[in-house]
Amino acid sequence: MRFKGSTIFVTGGAGFIGSAVVRHLLRDSHARVVNIDKLTYAANLDSLPAAKENLNH
Repeated sequence: MRFKGSTIFVTGGAGFIGSAVVRHLLRDSHARVVNIDKLTYAANLDSLPAAKENLNH
């Protein structure tokens, strides 16, 4: 990916699709990922366990 050095802002990153996007970006890019979510019924923080340890998140 060509996001090296970029900051990517993801809204809804704890939801089903958003968490997949966050995991993909953290795994395959060198970008800083900022994730914001309202944490309603659709959010699941357990879908992002590796994000806590990632310095780019």
